[in-house]
Amino acid sequence: MRNKHKPQMRLGPFVTVVGPGILFPQTPPTSAATPFLRLPKRQKTSHSNSDSNAENNLPYGRYSIAWICALYIETAAAQAMLDERHGELPRRPNDNNTYTLGSIKNHNIVIACLPQDQFGNNTAAIVLTDLKRTFPSIRHGLIVGIGGGAPGKLDIRLGDIIVGTRVMQYDSGKVMAGGKIKTTAVPRVPDYSLRTAVTNLRAGHELNSSRVSGILQERMKSLANYNHPNAADRLFQASYRHDPSMANCQTCDQSQLEQREARRSCEPKIHYGGIASSNQVMKDAVTRDRLAQELDIICFEMEAAGLMDVLPCLPIRGICDYSDSHKAKDWQKYAASVAAVYAREFLEALPATGDALRDSRPNAHFPEQADLDNCRLQLMESLRFEQIDSRKTTIKTAYSKTCSWFLKHRDYLEWLDSEKQSQHHGFLWIRGKPGAGKSIIMKFIYTKMKKTDMPMKALTISFFFNARGELLEKSVPAMYRSLLLQLLEGFPDLQQILDDPDLIPRNQVTCPPLNILKDLFRSAISSLDKRALTCFVDALDECDEQQVKDMVEFFEEFAEQCVEDNSGIRLTLEGQDGHNEDLKRYISKHLRIQDPSLVDELTQMMLDKAAGVFLWVALVVVILNEENRHGRIALRTRLREVPNELSALFQDILTRDQDHLESLLLSILWILLAQRPLQAGEYYHALWSGLLLKGKGDREMPPVNTSDASDCFNKCVISSSKGLAEITKAKKPTVQFIHESVRDFLIKDKGLYKLWPKLGADWESQGHEELRLCCNAYVFHEAIWKAIEDQKSTDAQTIKDGLLKQFPFLEYASQFVLGHADAAAHKITQQQFVNVFPVSNWVRIFNIFEKHKVRQYSEGADIIYILADRGHPELIRMRLEVNPIIDGGGGRYRHPLLAAMAKGNKNSAAALLGLPSRVHDGIDITDSSGAR
Repeated sequence: MRNKHKPQMRLGPFVTVVGPGILFPQTPPTSAATPFLRLPKRQKTSHSNSDSNAENNLPYGRYSIAWICALYIETAAAQAMLDERHGELPRRPNDNNTYTLGSIKNHNIVIACLPQDQFGNNTAAIVLTDLKRTFPSIRHGLIVGIGGGAPGKLDIRLGDIIVGTRVMQYDSGKVMAGGKIKTTAVPRVPDYSLRTAVTNLRAGHELNSSRVSGILQERMKSLANYNHPNAADRLFQASYRHDPSMANCQTCDQSQLEQREARRSCEPKIHYGGIASSNQVMKDAVTRDRLAQELDIICFEMEAAGLMDVLPCLPIRGICDYSDSHKAKDWQKYAASVAAVYAREFLEALPATGDALRDSRPNAHFPEQADLDNCRLQLMESLRFEQIDSRKTTIKTAYSKTCSWFLKHRDYLEWLDSEKQSQHHGFLWIRGKPGAGKSIIMKFIYTKMKKTDMPMKALTISFFFNARGELLEKSVPAMYRSLLLQLLEGFPDLQQILDDPDLIPRNQVTCPPLNILKDLFRSAISSLDKRALTCFVDALDECDEQQVKDMVEFFEEFAEQCVEDNSGIRLTLEGQDGHNEDLKRYISKHLRIQDPSLVDELTQMMLDKAAGVFLWVALVVVILNEENRHGRIALRTRLREVPNELSALFQDILTRDQDHLESLLLSILWILLAQRPLQAGEYYHALWSGLLLKGKGDREMPPVNTSDASDCFNKCVISSSKGLAEITKAKKPTVQFIHESVRDFLIKDKGLYKLWPKLGADWESQGHEELRLCCNAYVFHEAIWKAIEDQKSTDAQTIKDGLLKQFPFLEYASQFVLGHADAAAHKITQQQFVNVFPVSNWVRIFNIFEKHKVRQYSEGADIIYILADRGHPELIRMRLEVNPIIDGGGGRYRHPLLAAMAKGNKNSAAALLGLPSRVHDGIDITDSSGAR
């Protein structure tokens, strides 16, 4: 912590909305009696361990390496590698780990071991998550210990060392036809700097042999049990299983041993390749060999995948068995020691960060204040992103006289009461069904609370996850960027945290990664002193469950108790009298029926069926207003027919009639699958293009420069989606579903399949094919080419603006026609499309909308170069089947392979090389290129 005094801050009351959102509000400090959460001072520790150096205690923030072990023997080997043991530090709240602190060369290291008899990825993730909270400056992680070998293409022996260049979690997958489980492992790779250090050390071993044997002799000479065992190294054939009634392999059939050439030396060999990770022990050789071939791996273990989700770590494993039924423990201690020895040699070669070197540079030069101010300004700008407030601005404002009940509700008032903070620990969770109106209430309370802000005393900040927006708008990094930016702008003195070289390298002006964003936010909150902070986070259910848990635990760190204790107040909207009154007010205002008694009757029927879901009421009011022309009996009948559940109501709305099904399907596909949300004009012309292909649209392109264009766009969106989509009211309005529950109905509840069963299970490929056809037809429409030929201006911006006024869909269609084709190619061949694609015409249009001249393509650009540059591996493979030449150029990188590597398109690089995957022989072929 930067403060020398105890930081004082209040992080309550929080409100969390488990549907949409989480509020962490806090009333301004009004009196000296207000309780504050005080972080503990670092205490001096006494040590009974003679290896500890009490005078070498370091603060939490000076440790940069996390060394994780699963077993006590691995921890013992790790401790033996330390140059120096440091004293203990006080245990932080909510951290149940026990640590060994020390150093190797210039690195300060935290060693943590999993709890006794608890293994697996989930436990490992919990240990590392707690460790990172306690030691916020951790930059690198190592998972070091024993593993099971997967001998096959590599001659792996017991006692060898495996360095994981990637990790595959193989116990996740999907059930296919016939009950067969298909593994859906996604490669996870260590941090970039760790991989470059591995490459450097590996190169050193080519010139000079590894120091593993020397370090082993030096460090483990007093631990005889951890040296090379006398036990035999037996590898049995995969089909020969061990007799479970026998304690060892003494009676196993020796004729079933694999014939292997004896090694000349007992020195362990170091292998580099993929590691398979799971929550189960691998003890079946047949399954071992199958997975080794399918996933291209050479080792099995149980922790690395869990750690990779928290911090990209480097797995280092000593081979103690062959992942088969003949497992024995004879080699475990030696395997643990050689893994630890390699980890030490690796750390000796890993460049130290500023954390480790700070004390050795007392006279280091510090940048001028002007430089710091400039870096701060650029870092602040890097936190900002387009549409940062889009979701908040698109949420409808509460209707007149609604939501006010919430401000008087007992739970809300208790949450505001600082004297009861010990009971709710700052959290108020607001629950409700999808469409109940949680986001509207969140925005209402946020607006009220924001008015209580006081300069340098109290601040309210918020983030509203936008599931219907672009990828960044619904991500956890976006939340931390937004909250941190608001916090630093609201309390400008806190911007000094951006000067800390331990958190951000000097002169870095790009947006930091997620782990650094969390560290910066933590540092800023710890510097609040007596100032009050109120945070609102909306739409937690738009996030991954593990991310939500991690996020809540992150905030709970400042509130002394974990959310797993079921702390906090839980308020459910359904059944609240105030919420029901809001529904009545909405019906009264929007139901266009003159007879008061009928209105009362229908209102009660709607309240009974709605079960508190605001969106259900809003949709049914529209239905009844349309039905009103048929009279009183028709109204009652229609209301009785309306399904109670929101999902069933969506299906009723979409299937009530069979009119305009072509435009409905196009509407849904564009909203679900567009590479980015479409603006209203883009959507208008995209639908026209699709309908024209089906013989349903006018041949003449509809004008968009008329005085009633906005009204036309709005009517088109409502009619084509049957009222389930809208044009948002953001700064850059886009077409989106009226609520995320519509998307859930179509995908999770299989509504899309129910409406159009011909799409099948792989509806996305079919959908992308439809959108590819729309884009292709539009880009090469004769009206567009006539307009291009008729251009009088030579100014690029003028040409672009003129075309977009007439053809608003042209920029999207030209940019993403190939992207939709590539997405469709997984199931639908694009061979003909690629072969006849008019490249030169496409390049001419694409260059109009590419403002950076260096990114434009040359007139004679080759299709393979363009596909490599834009990252379309499936189309590359299809093109190479017809024409295997890949020498074509057409842009700044001159060659397709160079373009793919420079743009980070690894899968495209693999496709160009004729490989099914970028991982070949256990090595990511693009690692050395710097490609992402």
